[in-house]
Amino acid sequence: MIRSLSMELRVVDPKNLLDNPENPRTSPPNVEADRRLAHNIKVVGLLQAPLVRELPDGQLMIVAGHRRRRACVLAKMREMHVIVTSADEKLDGLAAGSENIIREAMTQSEQWRFVDKARREKAYTDAQIARALMVTPAYLKRLSLLAGLHDPILHAIDMGRGPDFNDLKVIVAAPVEEQRAAWAEMFEDMVEEDADPAEYRLNAEDPEDTVPWRELSRYLKQARYMAADARFDDAMAKACGVVWAEDLFGEGGKDNRFTEDGPAFAAAQEQWLADGLPEGGVRMEVGEYEQAAPPDGYTRVRDWMRAEETDVMGYFLNPNTLKIDEIPLRPQEAGEQGVTTPSRSVAPASVAAPKERAAISGTGLTMMGLIRTQALHAALDAVVEDVDPWDLVAALLLALGGKNVTVHTPEREPYGQMSRQENALAALFPEGVLIRDPALLRQEAVSVLKNVANCTISQHSGSGVTAQLMGLLFDADAQMPNMAFDDFLKCFSKPGIMEAGKALNLLPRNTGKEMRNAIMAHVGPEGRWVPEQAGFGSAAEGWKAKLDAMVRKAERLAALRADREGHDEDDGEFDHLLPVEEELYGTGQEGADEAETASTETGDAGEGPAPEGQDDETAELKDALLEQAGVVLASDNADPDARAAVKAHLGSHLEVVRIAA
Repeated sequence: MIRSLSMELRVVDPKNLLDNPENPRTSPPNVEADRRLAHNIKVVGLLQAPLVRELPDGQLMIVAGHRRRRACVLAKMREMHVIVTSADEKLDGLAAGSENIIREAMTQSEQWRFVDKARREKAYTDAQIARALMVTPAYLKRLSLLAGLHDPILHAIDMGRGPDFNDLKVIVAAPVEEQRAAWAEMFEDMVEEDADPAEYRLNAEDPEDTVPWRELSRYLKQARYMAADARFDDAMAKACGVVWAEDLFGEGGKDNRFTEDGPAFAAAQEQWLADGLPEGGVRMEVGEYEQAAPPDGYTRVRDWMRAEETDVMGYFLNPNTLKIDEIPLRPQEAGEQGVTTPSRSVAPASVAAPKERAAISGTGLTMMGLIRTQALHAALDAVVEDVDPWDLVAALLLALGGKNVTVHTPEREPYGQMSRQENALAALFPEGVLIRDPALLRQEAVSVLKNVANCTISQHSGSGVTAQLMGLLFDADAQMPNMAFDDFLKCFSKPGIMEAGKALNLLPRNTGKEMRNAIMAHVGPEGRWVPEQAGFGSAAEGWKAKLDAMVRKAERLAALRADREGHDEDDGEFDHLLPVEEELYGTGQEGADEAETASTETGDAGEGPAPEGQDDETAELKDALLEQAGVVLASDNADPDARAAVKAHLGSHLEVVRIAA
């Protein structure tokens, strides 16, 4: 036994050590990290003994070293060294906190709780804490910001889904009661009926469960809204609860009244939009990216457009400044109305709620895609021995039409390992002649289909609706497994899971969890349930919609081409350039003589003599244009002679015209 003035080294059973109830680390231990430490201890031994204190009853309580004790237990050690301290008990908290922060950082919320406790209860100065924790005073200041946060916000920060520093400064400046109220309003639809939305905590297993921090900080920010920016009068201000204060340091001769009550100011502005628009004025709602969205039947008048008598003024409540912006609008004529930007109602008087949760989350859709793919492949395996050749041809055509299939030219085909398609061709055409073995044909064709076709939701590798049509062709619905299992059912929102239960004729339940359990009990371990969204039945309607969209797009392009070809040359301001444009892009049938004539006539009509010294510049400009056109038009052909031929051909049709200013 080694003794000193305040330390004593002992050998004890790690299982007999008591946990410290004042341990600053309150988060669950990292099991994987503990196992790595246990393995290290087995190899090299315990390098640093935990610090413990002997209690009046003789038991030893850990001051610093809970993780090392757990690792020794995992390493199945019956004995371990500990250092028994007899130093001032007041120092235990500082030792435990510095041990945790230096060895393996605690979460930010645990760190600030420890720092706050050290200040209040132990009367440590920031300089002492900074030296003990080996951090800067600026870091302590940032930790102090967390002292004024609502607990679920701290939880989000600990998960790594917290706000940036600017939003954090705005949020902590608001009272906790206001933070709690705003949090409850944001997540009101995300909790069960008997749960408090103010205490909602993000789901660590759902990466899409996040917080709109910018909306929260904007709601809590104490900004000034000036009376000079208000459209409403004093009566409306009083009705909406707007109370003006005077800025005593404002510029003289101006209205310096202001309010910090953003919701009341926004409500009054909304009321003016509803009741006080000038005659002919049009209200605009908030569209994508919080920009003004023209209502149906109107388009924005851009700066470069000439004003017309039919133009009207649009009024838009900017959700960022709460000012009412004026934007000129122009009514669209019948037949020219296109798809406008979707709009949504603005509600700045309250926190902007998160987007309505879909019936099935992104995790659920991903799971559905994987299960569909397995079912499709199983269906292909089921017909591999006797598949109808024409069905197989149709399936191959569908596979080649998938979004994840790219056809490369031989020059661009990458080198490397043979693809599954190449292996199939090598097996079917080993000597350049087809081996007419039906079994081999089916086997290789199905292998290629399975390699290409899938139902995943990836925009880059998913096949899209064609793979689902293939599932209909080969009855992949019969291969779908029972999907009434907890991991998948948790992906449903509460309305979504209630709708699923309704489809099974189940009575409504109070919570989503109860309905999940009811569905699993109703289906049973031997039963089979596949939601309508997960099957292949919707593929036909999706395919029809895709076909309709393709046809409409083709018709629009054909109409544009017809309009271009029928363009009246006398009406256009730049018709003298059409022959060159048509030669470059193949949009007309004029020959070289016509092109030259058009250019010459235009030059006679509007072109003056070239100023002295510009002939060389004109020649250089023409040469540069020809070189660029030759490169573009011959981009698929690396032969320099081919590009030179294109350049020479265009040179006989192109004339650079300088218009006098």
